[in-house]
Amino acid sequence: MILKSKIFHNQIPYLILLSIFTFIVLVYYAIISPGCEGGMDSYNHYLISRYSWKYPRLFLDQWGKPLYNILASPFANIGFLWVKIFNITLYIGSAWFTWATLKKLGLHLAWIGFILVILPQVSIENTISGLTEFLNEFLLILFLYFAASKRWNLAAALCGLLPFARSEGFVIMAATGFYLLFIEKQYKSLIWFIAGPFIFNLIGWAVEGDPFWIITNNPYIKAQVKALNLCGSGSLFAYAKLCRFIFSLAGSVLLVLGSISAFILFFKSNKEKIFLHRYMFWLVAGIFWLYFGVHSFIWWKGLMGSCGYSRVMIVITPLMALLGVYAVNILISKFSTFKTTILVIVSGLLIISTSHAHQFVKRNLPFEISDEQKEFVKVAYWLETYNHKDNMVYFLYPYLNILADIDPYDKKHFEFLWSFDFEYSPVGSLVIWDGHFGPNECQIPLYKVADKPNYLMNNPDFILLKSFIPKKPFTTLGGYPFEIHVFKKVKNSVKN
Repeated sequence: MILKSKIFHNQIPYLILLSIFTFIVLVYYAIISPGCEGGMDSYNHYLISRYSWKYPRLFLDQWGKPLYNILASPFANIGFLWVKIFNITLYIGSAWFTWATLKKLGLHLAWIGFILVILPQVSIENTISGLTEFLNEFLLILFLYFAASKRWNLAAALCGLLPFARSEGFVIMAATGFYLLFIEKQYKSLIWFIAGPFIFNLIGWAVEGDPFWIITNNPYIKAQVKALNLCGSGSLFAYAKLCRFIFSLAGSVLLVLGSISAFILFFKSNKEKIFLHRYMFWLVAGIFWLYFGVHSFIWWKGLMGSCGYSRVMIVITPLMALLGVYAVNILISKFSTFKTTILVIVSGLLIISTSHAHQFVKRNLPFEISDEQKEFVKVAYWLETYNHKDNMVYFLYPYLNILADIDPYDKKHFEFLWSFDFEYSPVGSLVIWDGHFGPNECQIPLYKVADKPNYLMNNPDFILLKSFIPKKPFTTLGGYPFEIHVFKKVKNSVKN
């Protein structure tokens, strides 16, 4: 036991080896994967970041997320692979700051927290993407590290930046604001807390001319105001049912134990460790369950454009890990006689979760492109043969921008399909309509619909140039059959 204690006394070399191994494996799969996770959202985030240097207004794009646009732009301008590497680095960095936070709180077995952040299948698959969740995850655990260090001004300032990595940062700010005001009574830190939103809104106002830029330009608020509900809704317990995949089996079990422990010990703890217990209960568990609850509710009610994606929970994975290690420490301190048994059970859960992660990687990686993307590969080849240089081209499928190296913000030649105006768009324009975005985000039906005067197929103002119909039919968002049709506008009957 003494030898074993000496071998594992310094955790850092082992965690470095695990980090290097994880990084190499994920970068390898990022390189050999033709596709990525996150669908068109990944490509869209990449395109916004990539072209932000050419069109600086994109730095403030609230769908892309301003902080992500700024920090990811150097990587995006090297290539999409480097955006994936950026996310992989943030993912591993979050594990390190989880470990460091546990150390700062004086909790033993901090290495378990590191592993709990690394293990979840949802986290593993989404590293190979251009998604924003990992930046928010990293900034959240960095904020919690400074809060654990009682560096309140720095912690508050970091928390105020979270809404500009992902919009759910406002939910995190709500829980944190309560904690700073009523639990820690850090009134002076509130100036730093609101600094991020104030500065970003000031810049947005100066650029966009809107004094309420932070609200009116938020895409999820816009979706709610316009009652856009493209994905429908789901069960209130949808995320709870997926916890084994979102947080791993070990993480899910320890999360529940940690939350219960935090609740009990906050009200029954002695003064010696009161900071630890109130930190875990009000801040860590408070943010976790508010965030988890809000996402569960809005998906259940179909609000704010929610699609019920499990990946949104990546953001709070470090909080799960903090609560998990906290639970192990409490169990060992309260039931020291069963210390070995507790560690064996926890080790067993970690081994099972590691096996699940291994099987997931083996089964799902590398990522292939989707059936939709395969059809757009054909579109890209066709575009090379068609002279469209003198025409406006309207479409809304980010993968085509990458395949055909099209600058989506070059408004002299390309426009998003949702901007297509049947009356005023120029004659000669090409419209690339697809079954995913065409009838949903763009609200352009393929065939004539009673309550919608505009349509494309059999419209005398358009000719059909080319159709791309999968040999094996499949449906996409909204239950529409996925097809791609390319039209050319040849006249304008409305003006005539």
